[in-house]
Amino acid sequence: MASVGTAEIKVGQKTQGHFRVGSDTDGTPFQIPVLIVAGTKPGPTAWVEGCVHGEEYGGAASIIRLYQELDPATMHGTAVFVPVTNLPSFKAHSRFSPLDGANLNRLFPGSTNGSYSQQLAHRLLEEIGKVADYVLDLHSGGIGAEVPFYAICKDDGSATGQRSMVLAERVGADVVWQSKGDIGGTITAHTILRGIPSVTVECGGGNFTEEHEQLFKEATRNFLRQVGILPGEAPVQDQYTIITQGVFTFSKEGGMFVPGCKVGDVLSKGDVIGQIINLYGEVTEELACPVDNGYIAAIQQRYYPTEPGDLVYEVMTVSARRGPSPVV
Repeated sequence: MASVGTAEIKVGQKTQGHFRVGSDTDGTPFQIPVLIVAGTKPGPTAWVEGCVHGEEYGGAASIIRLYQELDPATMHGTAVFVPVTNLPSFKAHSRFSPLDGANLNRLFPGSTNGSYSQQLAHRLLEEIGKVADYVLDLHSGGIGAEVPFYAICKDDGSATGQRSMVLAERVGADVVWQSKGDIGGTITAHTILRGIPSVTVECGGGNFTEEHEQLFKEATRNFLRQVGILPGEAPVQDQYTIITQGVFTFSKEGGMFVPGCKVGDVLSKGDVIGQIINLYGEVTEELACPVDNGYIAAIQQRYYPTEPGDLVYEVMTVSARRGPSPVV
């Protein structure tokens, strides 16, 4: 019988378990939780994960709630859910690991002979490769920032990349970041490299709202519909906004961040994105949009305490507005 760690895949049942990746300083094992829903009918296997960045807990909450809601009797194939992928980071409420200071989503494919995060990255790809036909990776703006609801697809020019774009266009969002260029160290870039169609969904941050939960759950349902695990048709938008070429801006001054726009806004070059004020209320730094047709893909929370060198916003260039990609 197939399994992910101690969680067995049993036809028509929900099962739970974990796989172990190292241990804490007191010897407590890091047991990565696994929730499995196996349909009564044969079909593909989708791997759905949250908390690659530990502070992005909305994905974890949505996965747990969706797992409780799904009915194996309606499903073809299997959904493998991993609500918290990066336990040390999750425990620390941090984007970065407290064990090695690493950003897990920049380290793939990882290594068996490296820091804890490198070992974790290697093991995750190993577990995914054993069972997954598709991968969905849930992210947010974390505690200090917010992002709009959009999808990300790594376009490496391959047939798998093209299939991933079709999936990205069917999670329910009308904005897709078509990421090109260097493959980078993200998990979805490396699952695509291994021939597994993969999509990232971004949504919310800061206070995790009921709306964010519903968007995450419906995006996951749509993904499962499109790959044939759940019944029904995934939505197709009449027009998609395609964004590319991200510009990440870091503060030069410390203080408090005051946004001058909202996530999802499209600004012209020079438009105000926000300001840094000091503790006397004086503006110490003005932050302007660096490009025309700049889509605000991430921005710090209002009055968030800011250190010099903090990432305060992310702007993507709107490169196209077009209809859906052909199904491949």
